[in-house]
Amino acid sequence: MTDNQYDLVVRSTEIYTPAGRVNGQIAVRGEKIVGILGPEEPAAARKTIDAGTNPVIPGLIDTHCHFRDPGYTHKEDYYNGTIAAAAGGVTTVFDMPNVDPPTTTVDRLKAHLENAQSKAVVDFGHNASGVVPENIKGLAEAGATAFKVWMMQDIGRDYPHPPGTSLTNHAILYRVFEEVAETGLPLYIHPHDHNLYELFVERAQKQWGMDFRSYARALRGGDGVVLNTAISTILEFQRSVGTKLHVLHLSTREGVRMVREAKAQGRPITAEANPFAMFVTNDWANIEKKGPYALGFWVPEEDNPAMWGAVVDGTIDVIGSDHGPHTKEEKEVGWTDMYTAPGGSPMIEQYLRLMLTEVNKGRLTMERIVEMTSSNPAKLTGFYGKKGAIQVGADADLVVLDMDHEETLRAEHSHYRCGWMPSEDFETKGRPVKTILRGRVIMEDGNVTAEKGSGQLLRPQR
Repeated sequence: MTDNQYDLVVRSTEIYTPAGRVNGQIAVRGEKIVGILGPEEPAAARKTIDAGTNPVIPGLIDTHCHFRDPGYTHKEDYYNGTIAAAAGGVTTVFDMPNVDPPTTTVDRLKAHLENAQSKAVVDFGHNASGVVPENIKGLAEAGATAFKVWMMQDIGRDYPHPPGTSLTNHAILYRVFEEVAETGLPLYIHPHDHNLYELFVERAQKQWGMDFRSYARALRGGDGVVLNTAISTILEFQRSVGTKLHVLHLSTREGVRMVREAKAQGRPITAEANPFAMFVTNDWANIEKKGPYALGFWVPEEDNPAMWGAVVDGTIDVIGSDHGPHTKEEKEVGWTDMYTAPGGSPMIEQYLRLMLTEVNKGRLTMERIVEMTSSNPAKLTGFYGKKGAIQVGADADLVVLDMDHEETLRAEHSHYRCGWMPSEDFETKGRPVKTILRGRVIMEDGNVTAEKGSGQLLRPQR
């Protein structure tokens, strides 16, 4: 070996780069990719991984995670959550502000990041709460990677949308758009017309009672009007102000149409889909069978083709896991009263497997998965070039896949503290077998070896 040797070389006949799929070798020194070599080029290295014909893709970037830390660590904490992320091929996470205390101030954000730094095993950033317009500039300067607002409040419960994370006043929300626009950071909006939702909740409870079926139907009352009116509002705010808008949970056909038209005008708008909506709650049979463990929100059969069409054609830019664990005891209440049970489900460890299964079925291409789970999230968060691509100069964040691996998913094989998952019993084909973070193998065959606190905080360049 010489001083010119690489620290790591990863060989594969299928490496997914921005220039296309290549047969070659990824050369790494330190934490960075320093070369994409041909298959026969000399590449002396301290460690070589020969993936053979197994594909190698960039590490996944999950822009929508709820790790419940601090404040709700009986459900999960940052360490457990990022262990599950690494097992699922996710090398970068951005968590959400519905924690206790919510990250509405600079001091709270700094404390949140310090806590995360002590526990994370993958790289991370934080989407701060954007409900106080006066605090937004300070939060941006303190390291927020984006801002998140829920256009709703919980009805009959106080979590997962606690005070300090929600805005139902449109005048204040407009001011938020203005303040976030000046930072240059994206604004993530959970679209929801709260007053209309109250109406449809009242109607659903009168007609169907309090169980999970009633809860699922309430949100889609009036053929999605609760969601569509909110999407219309935030698109108009964006047109007026110019803010970088990221529309979360896009799943209605009318919402897809509105977002598609706005994007066609060249406006800085992106959209997200969620794996639970793509694979679990878009089938009423799953809701009947899994009840509160499925919800989340229901995607009716008339909306599912539009949501999936937007995933395939690029209208939806990003897949965000919306990973949201709760305990079984908290969820069980939902069989009879879903309005007091918390919504959300753990998903971060399985969603790549579910998407690879669709590649094997021919429904998605690997290139599209890389776009939605790596390159587009990196562009959204401002870290493309450092993250999200297998290219020279980028962090060596890589995932080696086994596209032939078949498995029936079981929660007992996951890393979730809560011990359950909505994808239980799903048949999958394809899985991540190695996760590499900045040139270090942190997961192999489901075994995560990364040390607590080894993840790095990502700060936007300002």
